[in-house]
Amino acid sequence: MKHIRKLYYENRLFFVCFLAWYIVLSGFIFYVPKQEAFQLTNSNHSLFFDYFFTVITQFGDGLFVLALAFICFFMWYRKLALAIATTYIGSGIICSLLKRTFQAYRPGFHLQDDPSFHALSWMPMAHHNAFPSGHTTSAFALAATIAVFSKNKSLGIIALFFACLTAYSRVYLGQHYWDDVWFGCMLGFGFASFYALIVHYYSINKFVIIQFPTNFKIRVHDKSCK
Repeated sequence: MKHIRKLYYENRLFFVCFLAWYIVLSGFIFYVPKQEAFQLTNSNHSLFFDYFFTVITQFGDGLFVLALAFICFFMWYRKLALAIATTYIGSGIICSLLKRTFQAYRPGFHLQDDPSFHALSWMPMAHHNAFPSGHTTSAFALAATIAVFSKNKSLGIIALFFACLTAYSRVYLGQHYWDDVWFGCMLGFGFASFYALIVHYYSINKFVIIQFPTNFKIRVHDKSCK
């Protein structure tokens, strides 16, 4: 429990901001019907935001995350780089297993003949494996990892802002429903937090394991005395 408290107090602002976002998002998806919530977001579009969210959604793309980890490893902070790669791979594996388990349909499958459905001509539209959102999972895993492992705590808040925009972009671009995004937020955040707890626990206890007792003595027998 003390490790959880320490992790929270060291990153209090990030966790409070995430909780505020998640409460608002939970209220939205639980009180607004699924199709209505999606169309409310997807139907309000413009050419500027089409391009804007096409770029923003790459924050949760695997190539971007791994490229960022690569840059951090060679140019900045190796511990952060390892954490980014590990949380991306770990949360991604769980996300992929859940996608194959639920095999949920995406909005493009249900609404492809609906004239109000907004899709971009330059972006392929997926129809299957909707739940949970992979981009959202990766984005929030990345944001939480940066918040916990970066020495500059303000970077975590900036990363959280981009993660929230990424989550919105997945619905705006017609790739996911809001419940796909809602679960992806918690999955990415939860896995990164769990990884941080393990690292924190190991960093404190790794030397205790190899310590000898204070009363431990080594006796040396001199064979020449026999």
